[in-house]
Amino acid sequence: MIVDAFTHIVPASYLEKLSALGGAAIKEKVEKALGFVKGRPHAIDPVRRVALLKKYGIDYQGITLMHNLDVNVLSVARSKLLKVAQATNDGLAGLMEQSKGKLLGVGAVPMLALGDGGLKEMERAIKGLGLKGFCLPSNIFGKPIDAPEFGIFWAKAVELGVPVFIHPTNPQDPSSRPYENQYDMTHVFGWPFETVLMLSRLVFSGIMEKYPTLNVVSHHLGGGMVPFLFGRIEESYIAENQERVLGRKLSKSLKDLYGRFYYDTAVGGNASAVKCCYDVFGADRMLLCTDSPHGPKGGEVRLESYPRIVRECGIPKAAVDKILGGNAQKLLKIK
Repeated sequence: MIVDAFTHIVPASYLEKLSALGGAAIKEKVEKALGFVKGRPHAIDPVRRVALLKKYGIDYQGITLMHNLDVNVLSVARSKLLKVAQATNDGLAGLMEQSKGKLLGVGAVPMLALGDGGLKEMERAIKGLGLKGFCLPSNIFGKPIDAPEFGIFWAKAVELGVPVFIHPTNPQDPSSRPYENQYDMTHVFGWPFETVLMLSRLVFSGIMEKYPTLNVVSHHLGGGMVPFLFGRIEESYIAENQERVLGRKLSKSLKDLYGRFYYDTAVGGNASAVKCCYDVFGADRMLLCTDSPHGPKGGEVRLESYPRIVRECGIPKAAVDKILGGNAQKLLKIK
């Protein structure tokens, strides 16, 4: 079985509902989305999407909403946040049904409206609509996802027994480093750093210790940085430094805590990076991911090459099978 665990899509019904909410900024977002999918119809059409899966021998694909349309990055009135999340989840559930279960929806949560229906929407999304988990940006309008006010989200995700996918987003105020905004560097280099920051905050804040069954999926192989820099991480946060730097001692080793995250293979087709993650954390927490429909030829280059790259990494077949689909099958409860 091959499962492409972390990709993006735009439900047409969601765009319609989002546009109806009004506001110039929202309508501009919708227009940009329509322009994007015009050149990549499989970004909105589930029939075309499933046809591509069949073409490249992929059995299932985890789908999340396009990052820039997520409820937690849109400038929407607080009173409308719940409606936006509901529209997202309804749209993803519809795509699951239209694809006959080949597309697996990972839903949205209005993090700033958890107490105003957000927790109930989490329950509806999983138990009512059959979605497979939730996707969060790496910060919520500048607030880190480990902030105390979001504690009820993590508790609910654990209660529901579903994974949380983290997608990097821009810092709320990039003005302190304006030189990062040129040449698309915030996207290429800033996003991986955002990912590492938030994974580390989940470790150092105690969330990963508090919830030992919590499953978190980190995009782009943990920003591509966690495996590569893990020696630096361990050396910097050795036990004798933890009290001074973290304010407490961790109850588990750094290898245990960072090793709890799932790391996906969307790192630009770099076999060495994939092998590095395998060498550091092993195969049990690695997932095939193409980040479709992004990438060359509308993501088709990735659909063809990323599974092949995993096979050609020089790791045992049993490990390859876990990365290509076995781990995702368990995580997403694919029967």
